[in-house]
Amino acid sequence: MKEKNLLIDRELSWIKFNERVLEEAKSKDNPLMERLRFISIFQSNYEEFFRVRVGSITDQLLIETEEMNGETSKTQKKQLKDIFSATSSLLPELDKAFEQILSDGKKYFTKVTEKNVTNAEKVVLRQIFEKDVAPFISPFIIEKKHPFPFIDNGVIVVGVTLQKKNGGSKFGLIPIRKSLPKAVFLPSGNCRFMLMEDLILMFISSVFKKFEITEKIVFSVIRNADIDVNEGLYDFDVDFRTTMSRLIELRGTLAPIELKYTGDNCNKILKHLRNNLCLSKKQLFRQNTPINMGFFSLLEKRLDKKSYPKLYYKPLSPQYPASIKKNSIIDTIRKKDILLCYPFDNVQILIDLLEEASKDKRVNEIKISLYRLASNSKIVQALISAAKQGKKVTCLVELRARFDEENNIDWSKILEDSGCTIIYGVPNYKVHCKLLLIGMTDGKGDIVQIGTGNFNESTAKLYTDLALFTSNKDITEDAREVFNCLKDGRFVEKTKELMVAPLCLKTNLISLIEEEIEKAKSGLPSAITLKLNSLTDKDLIEKLIEASMAGVSIKMVIRGICCLVPGIEGITDNIEIRSIVGRLLEHSRIYIFGVGKERKYFISSADFMTRNTSQRVEVATPVYDYKAKMKLNKIMRLALWDNQKARKMDSDANYTLITPSSKAKKHNSQLELYEDAYKNSAENKINNAKTINKSKAVTKKTKNKT
Repeated sequence: MKEKNLLIDRELSWIKFNERVLEEAKSKDNPLMERLRFISIFQSNYEEFFRVRVGSITDQLLIETEEMNGETSKTQKKQLKDIFSATSSLLPELDKAFEQILSDGKKYFTKVTEKNVTNAEKVVLRQIFEKDVAPFISPFIIEKKHPFPFIDNGVIVVGVTLQKKNGGSKFGLIPIRKSLPKAVFLPSGNCRFMLMEDLILMFISSVFKKFEITEKIVFSVIRNADIDVNEGLYDFDVDFRTTMSRLIELRGTLAPIELKYTGDNCNKILKHLRNNLCLSKKQLFRQNTPINMGFFSLLEKRLDKKSYPKLYYKPLSPQYPASIKKNSIIDTIRKKDILLCYPFDNVQILIDLLEEASKDKRVNEIKISLYRLASNSKIVQALISAAKQGKKVTCLVELRARFDEENNIDWSKILEDSGCTIIYGVPNYKVHCKLLLIGMTDGKGDIVQIGTGNFNESTAKLYTDLALFTSNKDITEDAREVFNCLKDGRFVEKTKELMVAPLCLKTNLISLIEEEIEKAKSGLPSAITLKLNSLTDKDLIEKLIEASMAGVSIKMVIRGICCLVPGIEGITDNIEIRSIVGRLLEHSRIYIFGVGKERKYFISSADFMTRNTSQRVEVATPVYDYKAKMKLNKIMRLALWDNQKARKMDSDANYTLITPSSKAKKHNSQLELYEDAYKNSAENKINNAKTINKSKAVTKKTKNKT
């Protein structure tokens, strides 16, 4: 069997993932506003995909070197062709999903256009346009004296073709300022709104009064985001933050990759745009769905969760485990390991730990790696508080976290000004590990947290992630070595417990897989169970195929990209792959090797992608605590039982939603994990105590009456 049947192109696999996101927008099992949110996620995903992945492939095609052979160029051209084809075929499905949401939601909201606006509403809209919009737009006409302007990435532009009296044509453009609202709401019974671009289009003839308008279009230019963030960053006489700021500015000027537009019969202006932006016809994508979903947040304010609970998921409150006492978290960790599962467990525990560490006289230092931070980070405030209390706080801030560069630059300045030591890591390698070390002076050892997700309290409410807190001596010593190496600009070469990329992760993973292969060949029980965001690393894929052929049972839950195709007879028929797309973003990484008591458990910041295993600093930690291992077991078991939001990948690389039979129990892994967290929470313990006391009081009252 040819290799191509075993593998699927990475980019096409990602498109299949976004297709699964779109399916959630279509699903009437999801509340209406949540379906609209999935539309927004779908569009945001696509823009980032084009900016990053398509931008990267396009750049590679532009590089003409002696090393590039014809086959490489041919492969990249085919990749782009396949991407454009898959994208174009999916956009009509996007439009259908959006139209269905509008239809299902007409009781609550209506998108107003020129086609369905009433005369009375038109009067109101004209007043809004003349008073609140027209003074704040900057229209211009493209002609010889006024060449085609630079259009920033993602800006919504209203365009028109203008017919002159002498028969010639000009083009008018109105970029919509970010300060203008994304939509305006009409004073009517239900939530009737008009998008800002539609409002401008409706009254655009009053802007270009001297011309006849023959074509109308709304468009957005999506620009390449593939900047080389490593170029020149580590010259000793260059400030890292200054250089990053310059590179971020450069990103805004990179070449267009895609033109998204809405509008019919606008061939003249489309041709003009295509020529000036140097785009092919394949890079033009038409859709009826609004190009920008920014109006969604305005709609949420009008149709809030409290007033319209049926339009949203039932609220889930993160829980504080009853076993963890505030202000004594350090001592709790020293007694036993703690494994938290966000957002079911409350990220406030981490903040409380940092605040406790800032006051505890036994703590002399805190070291932490920061990749993506919340906009109003309580974690940063806790670190600043620790520095002010005299603790030595060292923060590794990754300034190259894509699209979070500016946020991280700002936070690094604030932390540095507050007395924290800032370090930046290793040249050419992003530091993606999620590592916290709290140094203690009482001779009883340090404590560490190793996680799968960022130190970000905002995403900790939206992403499923894991965080292990431990005082295991070998693990804490390894963690300290990671920070020492990062400070010196070198890699960890040897560890006792942790697996650290780029030198010590992939080799250890391969060894663990090989152990299972040897067991299978010897007739012993063997298994590999993985939970990942993506699987693209060719070395690990080949080793997993080898394990399958040896008879190892392999079960994987992979949310996003998966280049390996399961179920091919004699090759990958021992591999089962599922994907869960639900109300929470599945982000945790779990590696389990073996069966029964011999199982080895790990959590990690690393996916099975080459960029994670070979091009970043990542950390995977073993999990030894019995309760923590049972928790990981339960997470994986529920994920493999899920028959509400899980999809199974077949041997044709297609995903099918798993649906239970009429008699089968329904399993939603995310909701069941929340229920499990609530059972073990302090809140539940208090409620149970109240119930028991109330029951006792009733019993006592009854006895007294008797």
